[in-house]
Amino acid sequence: MAGRIPESFIETLLERTDIVEVIGSRLALKATGRGEHKALCPFHDEKSPSFTVSSQKQFYHCFGCGAHGTAIGFLMAHDGLDFPSAIEELAQMVGLEVPRTSGGPPAERFDSLYDALNAAQQWFRQSLGRSEPAKGYLRSRGFDKATVNEFGLGYAPDQWQGLSDHLTAQGFDVKTLEKAGLVTLKNNRPIDKFRDRVMFPIHDRRGRVIAFGGRALGDQGPKYMNSPETPVFHKGRELYRLYQVRKGGLPEHILVVEGYMDAAALHQFGFTDAVATLGTAVTSEHLDLLFRATPVVIFCFDGDRAGRQAAWRGLETAMSVIKDNREVRFLFLPEGEDPDSLVRDRGEGAFREALEQAKPLSSFFFEHLSAQVDMQSLEGRSRLVALAQPYLKRLPEGPYADMMHQALAKHSGHSVGIQRSTSSSSSRLADPQADKPLTFVQYAVALLVQRPELAQGVDLETLPLVSGDEEAVKGLNFLVELIDFCQQKPHLSTAKLLELWRDRPETPWLAKLASREVCSDFDAMPQALAETLGRISDQHIKERVRALQQAQLVEGGLDEAKTRELRELLQTRAYRH
Repeated sequence: MAGRIPESFIETLLERTDIVEVIGSRLALKATGRGEHKALCPFHDEKSPSFTVSSQKQFYHCFGCGAHGTAIGFLMAHDGLDFPSAIEELAQMVGLEVPRTSGGPPAERFDSLYDALNAAQQWFRQSLGRSEPAKGYLRSRGFDKATVNEFGLGYAPDQWQGLSDHLTAQGFDVKTLEKAGLVTLKNNRPIDKFRDRVMFPIHDRRGRVIAFGGRALGDQGPKYMNSPETPVFHKGRELYRLYQVRKGGLPEHILVVEGYMDAAALHQFGFTDAVATLGTAVTSEHLDLLFRATPVVIFCFDGDRAGRQAAWRGLETAMSVIKDNREVRFLFLPEGEDPDSLVRDRGEGAFREALEQAKPLSSFFFEHLSAQVDMQSLEGRSRLVALAQPYLKRLPEGPYADMMHQALAKHSGHSVGIQRSTSSSSSRLADPQADKPLTFVQYAVALLVQRPELAQGVDLETLPLVSGDEEAVKGLNFLVELIDFCQQKPHLSTAKLLELWRDRPETPWLAKLASREVCSDFDAMPQALAETLGRISDQHIKERVRALQQAQLVEGGLDEAKTRELRELLQTRAYRH
């Protein structure tokens, strides 16, 4: 029976495959030393070879057109095969039979979780039908029956073990329910996670229920509660209602709001392209998902200080992914209003009018920074350049980045050195050694991508890890995640790492780092990584101390936790120096 190919088999296949042999049977490769081979690139016209194949990394890269990948990716690009066919081709070459699973990892591994979550959704729906208070609450909020059915709304009764008793009677074990985020175990006794709440099911990109959001009917507990992180639910990778929005085709734009109620109210009034975040700041993975579905993303925030701060964080995330065919806008509602209240109190027309006034990213960017300086003075405009340039450096090269530099020159009255994109062959064939210098984090990532086994010598306890919103050193959390992943797979190669992370938004960047020479002495790479990680820790302490001291001045003091953190960081810095 056809099914997914197990991840473990893909790893085994890449271990037994020699990419030089695979590509050498299709191209005329010439050895250049150190296990490297060159050829004319098959993916673009060129007169001198810029296509390289590394036997050590089991990876190919073209310095001309940027094509790169593993042996699997090469067969897909060169031979026009789909992924399963490329796997079959390689397996035949090395004498392996491709195993198939009915669902394949991770779906097969977590079937019991999906089944429990689906059964819970059915029970919540049935419970809503039996609860007059819950139905009355939804009516009081203005939700009609069609919207309740469309959103699959349910109700978790005010019972300690109502759901757990129901599901265990159906054969689900308590450990599965806990792993699915449905119950909490106290003295080995299951306690329902959600009680006396209207329930909003959260679906993944395949339409499966993976979690729930609950809105309290009473005053006990938080007003809103989400399922905890589970093996099938990661808040930073999912968006509420994205599956349903994409199911209707590719919309002209997607509206991103902050709550389930907002998305439901907008849908009821005809705005069917609204999704919601799940209690987290917008991540680059969120944006990558959104831009696969639409070219225009509109963030909707309250017009108060908190809303503008949240919008700015969204802008900072968007700067690294925005490019010519992508557009981000920001809709700020009147203070005290949210999408739910605005569309109900003022009607569809008022919200549509507000939607048309959404600010482009460029307008919000320069408006926000200009408000921090005196634009009437030369010093103020000079400061504007200093504030803006670090953000503009994050933009992917292209016409959009050029125009943002031009806009900065116009606002400041000073030509700040516009970066220009070009499609000339000389630009495409540029040596990656000419790229901008790497940051400490980028350098450490490059070393690990090229030699994943180096992660085995890293003590993660010595590296700082903070929440995404307070990441003092950009990319530090990603570096820690990469180290942890490599440590869990001691025999990981560059090719296997990129293949296992093929669906992640960072993979094209990792592939570029895999082809960049960052340490000419192979034997010196472990020491280079150790020294770099030490510098990163020092940089984190310095940046975090600076941020806390600045907050102390601006806010007139710090809370107890941050005061303790600042004291400990200062002690650590004094010890190291």
